[in-house]
Amino acid sequence: MKMKQLVAVALASVMTFGAASVAISPVSYAHDSAQHEYADGTTNKYSHALKEEEARHEQAVRTIRYQYRQDGNEKQYQKDLKKEQKRHDKAVKKIKADSEAHIRHQHK
Repeated sequence: MKMKQLVAVALASVMTFGAASVAISPVSYAHDSAQHEYADGTTNKYSHALKEEEARHEQAVRTIRYQYRQDGNEKQYQKDLKKEQKRHDKAVKKIKADSEAHIRHQHK
């Protein structure tokens, strides 16, 4: 039983580290505004933000699934998935709105 707990803690630690590294990575690009291509292959900050949001969403869903496999609470699983999807949709909508506003501003 202790081995299962040890593996669960190790997996949770790895997942947390992954989420933290995704959250920290945009900071490394903030200092160089002249950089036109990001490490992920995107060429503007809005594409880059969308790609990072997708990665964050995928990691959050994986974490929710992992927690569900641990406790088996279907109701909490559905609630957490719905909450994460709502957060993700709102973030994507904001990024797209910012991008469109930037485009409109550029064409004036």
